[in-house]
Amino acid sequence: MPDRIAPAEAPSAGRARPRVLTVASGKGGVGKSSIAVNLGITLARRGRRVCILDGDTGLANVNILLGLRPARGLAEVLAGECGIEEVLLEGPHGLRIIPGASGLREYAELSPAQQRRLVDELARIEPDFDDLLLDTAAGIGATTLDFLAAGHQVLLVLTPEPTSLTDAFSLLKLALRQQALEVRVIVNMVADVAEARSVFQRFANAAEKYLHTRVEFFGFIQRDESLRSAVTLQHPVALFAEDDPSARPFQRLADALEEDVPAPDAMPLSRFWGAHLAPEAEPPPASSAPGAEPESGAAADPAPEGAPAAAADPAISVVVDAEPSDVPDAPNAPNAPNALDALHQAFERSLREASPESLGAALDELQARYRALAAAPDRVERQSRVDTPDPRSARVESAPAATPPPDFGWRAAAAESAPVTGSGRLPGYDHERFGCQDALAERLRQRTDADLDLAAFLRRLSD
Repeated sequence: MPDRIAPAEAPSAGRARPRVLTVASGKGGVGKSSIAVNLGITLARRGRRVCILDGDTGLANVNILLGLRPARGLAEVLAGECGIEEVLLEGPHGLRIIPGASGLREYAELSPAQQRRLVDELARIEPDFDDLLLDTAAGIGATTLDFLAAGHQVLLVLTPEPTSLTDAFSLLKLALRQQALEVRVIVNMVADVAEARSVFQRFANAAEKYLHTRVEFFGFIQRDESLRSAVTLQHPVALFAEDDPSARPFQRLADALEEDVPAPDAMPLSRFWGAHLAPEAEPPPASSAPGAEPESGAAADPAPEGAPAAAADPAISVVVDAEPSDVPDAPNAPNAPNALDALHQAFERSLREASPESLGAALDELQARYRALAAAPDRVERQSRVDTPDPRSARVESAPAATPPPDFGWRAAAAESAPVTGSGRLPGYDHERFGCQDALAERLRQRTDADLDLAAFLRRLSD
């Protein structure tokens, strides 16, 4: 069957090029990379100029799904050994692939310098493509969160497994702390559209209730043995005939993308990521404290264990004995930064001179003073300024536990379907007529009539 759509027209000057689709998941094994590859091939068959960036910079596998063996990949690009054009692989129907790094721990998370290098390289090839698919690493790594923030749209892959939903929820929660996202949910490995809608609705309800954000249903992919075989054979199902049942889900996803274009003012990937990295590239301001020690002094090695304690610990004494009213408010006290910097330096010096025993005693005193301040209502607002808990002490009150992800309705469903055990009353049993269930069961066991009429027996009990 011929391709149904002619090659895409050149985008207007006002539209970002290319459209950046970030394919993500909370956990591995949900078919994320397979979806990215098959969707990329489907778009390429329709005349789109598509590039897939394997964003799993530690365990890349997009090229493996296509049976391609790159000589060089993203690791060499980030190391400055070659340009990104030199590692581009050509796949079926003109699809281009930027292979990631595999088995290299130093590239599992990209440093700001490596991200800057990647931004500069991507900026050169962006005009050559209509769609850029970012196949991210599963999980909540910093690089994955940056890829989510850089995309125009996030295609979040779920399965009906509870771990898939809870991990995707955690990923979305962390990603939303950076910026608002346009999230489209793809439900994989379901029996039919009814199951897909049910899984999506549980996730969408939890996201709206706990994260105060809305996610959209983008499509679903049924459980299909052909997809498993295609991975083994390194022959994606999107290469089958367009009317093949295994290829139809990706045709539907491509149709949905045509109707769901990003905003005209969406920023290109390189420009967005460059702006994201700009604040990190600025050198930190130098300390304005007169006579301040160089920063390397703060990182000096502590005194060896067993060293004699100093006669006095000035910084610890200052912190322990200070009242909240002694700490000037920053807006009204221009010298507050200098005072705090000097206090920090004195504290560091005392740590290098003091023995572990004296430090423990000082921290215990700090903890006691903190509790006394926390008990005073008029000082609640200022208590954080003297909060220095002892991490070694079991008596320190820990921070509130992180809110666990929602159960997506499983516990409620289990509670409704679970039978009542023990002394609970089963629904439909008339306790007023027949009394205790255990007593009734015992009387029935004691009956020896071979021709016992159970209905008549129960009627006699209720008379």
